[in-house]
Amino acid sequence: MESVLKRLHIPYHNKENYVQAFTHPSYANEQNTIHYERLEFLGDAILGFLVAEYIYKNKTISEGEMTKLRANYVCTSANAKYCLECHLDSLLLLGKGAKEHNEATQAVFADVFESFLGAMYLDMGIDTVRAFLASYLFPKIKVAKTDFLGDFKSKLQEYVQAESRQTVVYQLIKEEGPPHDKTFYVQVIHDTIVLGNGIGKSRKEAEQNAARDALEKMVR
Repeated sequence: MESVLKRLHIPYHNKENYVQAFTHPSYANEQNTIHYERLEFLGDAILGFLVAEYIYKNKTISEGEMTKLRANYVCTSANAKYCLECHLDSLLLLGKGAKEHNEATQAVFADVFESFLGAMYLDMGIDTVRAFLASYLFPKIKVAKTDFLGDFKSKLQEYVQAESRQTVVYQLIKEEGPPHDKTFYVQVIHDTIVLGNGIGKSRKEAEQNAARDALEKMVR
């Protein structure tokens, strides 16, 4: 852990916070110790705030565009990517059963990144977290490749499930054209409500476009 923190240029005082940040609930249950979920809650809020602050200060775009940009860089798939790039996954403490069932999932890696930021905040304060993000994450936002994660269906699912237990459904409305050159028309539906529409040269492309349409409508 010390070598990872050193490589990331992160000063620290209290190593116990970081140990907790990498402790999965399965390991905590087996070892009767504290897991990372409370730190994850804190880190999630800090990450969202600091990314919003950076976008506000550095991008002259509308509120809706700021929301979409932040959603690209603060979500489960993005946070998991950051965790792996920083090699924080190598520090994850999993219980024996969780290891056997391969529970080191994308969602777990995303949790670890957030809990890591929570531990850093408690140990060194928000300026240290901001400095870390300025060296690692903010340069990614600066280039503003807003579709760098590209999977609108996953992002829509995350957005919806934050508010509802029901999933979204993609319904093929029609397809037109000859077999070698079809056009597909798809709707994405949640709880009988049509959230978005998409057209594509494949059903997959049409579904992605429907999810993108839904996301754009939600953050206007």
